[in-house]
Amino acid sequence: MTKTAIGITALVIHLIICILIWLGIRTGFLKVKMYMLSLAVFVPVWGPVCILLIHFQLFSGTDQVKTVGVEKLRVNEEIYKNMFPAMEENDRDVVPLEEALLLNDPSRRRELIMNVLNDNPGEYVELLKQARMNEDVEVVHYAITAMVELSKEYDYRLQKIEKKYTNDPDDPVILEEYCDFLKEYLSQGFMEKQMEQIYRNQYTQLLLKQLEQRVNLHTCVCLMENLMVQRDFFLAEKILKIMDQNWHRGEEYWIWKIRYLAERKMGKELKQSLQALKEEHIYLSSRGKEALGFWLDGSKK
Repeated sequence: MTKTAIGITALVIHLIICILIWLGIRTGFLKVKMYMLSLAVFVPVWGPVCILLIHFQLFSGTDQVKTVGVEKLRVNEEIYKNMFPAMEENDRDVVPLEEALLLNDPSRRRELIMNVLNDNPGEYVELLKQARMNEDVEVVHYAITAMVELSKEYDYRLQKIEKKYTNDPDDPVILEEYCDFLKEYLSQGFMEKQMEQIYRNQYTQLLLKQLEQRVNLHTCVCLMENLMVQRDFFLAEKILKIMDQNWHRGEEYWIWKIRYLAERKMGKELKQSLQALKEEHIYLSSRGKEALGFWLDGSKK
């Protein structure tokens, strides 16, 4: 018998074995998964042998499944019980972020700042600003690095929104997106004074354009916030008149009117406005009372 004939015979036998294994898996006679068939196909002799061994192991071990399952549940229960003491022990180490920076513990401070960097630095801008003034050189380095990265991210987003606005300056959705972004960016305090002034002017112009499209309270409030920072009292007075005409009984109008008068040191007009606030029975929410608390308390004396 030639080598070729022997090879063909062996191949035929192998194929027959593979077909039988396939039929056995398909009918459920063999207690193995279908993907195991590839082992039998590509590994002659030993592949089918392994499949048969797995089959007999699974077949003979069915009575032990319940025991294994119970043991697994017991192990999980022990793990679950052991979690809570560990968690309580860790809770003792939890310290408010601001206080941790003041601790005389360099390792804790560095661990804190690394957690901030790995979490979401954008949510901890004020903390990062404090960290820049820390006596720990390493903490300062990490904080400055995070601030630089955040600034780059904001610059990238600014370029994208500016490009969108340039391509379609009359789209109210893009205009609103641009205004919201500048409000967020300016509030972070990343910009240098000169650059901040440029973008505050840009923000004012965009809000005025938005106000031309549609008069709404949110735009007026955003304008008042920005104008008071810029100390543009002339334009702020005009916005207050718009708010007076449209939302005279709204607390936002009174909050900004009183802040405006206080900033201008217009004592007589401020006293008259506080009196009008009482006489007209203007409703103030807890937020409004808190915002005007200093002047309301002063008017009672």
